[in-house]
Amino acid sequence: MEEQKNEEIVQETVQETTATESNVETTNERPTFITVLCILTFIWSGFAILGSLLGILGMGALMSMFGGGAAGGTMYMVVLLLITAVSLYGAIQMWGLKKQGFTIYAAANGIGLIIPYIFGFPFVFSSFLVGLLITGGFIVMYYLNVKHMS
Repeated sequence: MEEQKNEEIVQETVQETTATESNVETTNERPTFITVLCILTFIWSGFAILGSLLGILGMGALMSMFGGGAAGGTMYMVVLLLITAVSLYGAIQMWGLKKQGFTIYAAANGIGLIIPYIFGFPFVFSSFLVGLLITGGFIVMYYLNVKHMS
């Protein structure tokens, strides 16, 4: 009788462990909202990388035509390319539900907001505001989902 009782306890424990393990597995699934944010980031990053590469090539063509006046523009495009690559890396990390991806993404995009002013491009409040709203919005939306990352 005692053996049967011990066997029932073992079976209950195994069932509880299995149920707990299945709950842990479901929490490791990427939430749909993070998936949507990452896909939008991947698309935007693709366009930004393509634009930066075309800008680098275009600045090179301008330099050869006008004798080197576009060197600062080329460096600006290279820096934008690097920042976009770092931002994309952060999004890839968040796709894999890694918290450090959020820090990388937020830092790269924060720096990306101030880079035009560091390179001396004129301050245009409306474009800065739009960039701040979009970038800030994505950072906030990712931040609200950091709880799903490890």
